[in-house]
Amino acid sequence: MPNPIKLPEGSVCWPVAALSTAAQNVHHAQTCLHRPRAGDNVVSGVTRWERSYADSCAWIEWDWLEMSEGTVAQADPLNVRSNVLLLDERGRPLLSSRRRATLATLVYLLPWQGPVLDRLRLGDVGPRRTARSGPARARQRALA
Repeated sequence: MPNPIKLPEGSVCWPVAALSTAAQNVHHAQTCLHRPRAGDNVVSGVTRWERSYADSCAWIEWDWLEMSEGTVAQADPLNVRSNVLLLDERGRPLLSSRRRATLATLVYLLPWQGPVLDRLRLGDVGPRRTARSGPARARQRALA
């Protein structure tokens, strides 16, 4: 039996067929930096993108890591948090596995790296080391 999808209050429904249009109307809302911990100077953070409606706001957010100077990547491409309920062709909610994959595709379509790199340039994160030891190790450090 599939896991039920738990969404925050104020969820917004999007038909999967409208995903490419939704990607064009979503804008960068904020990017937060996580200060490196002592002994681990890898910079990471969270970025959020939104689409406003008359009475609600759809949002998606995900964690990222600085892999090298000028290069950022998602910490976990299938871990996209959102208040968006995706609906199939019949108007039924997608299974959680398909929802995760579809939201990952939406993130792929967004030009999110630019705003994150701008925030890194403006942010005072102190001395830092990039995650050169590979994505799996970097992901472990970011999630620890």
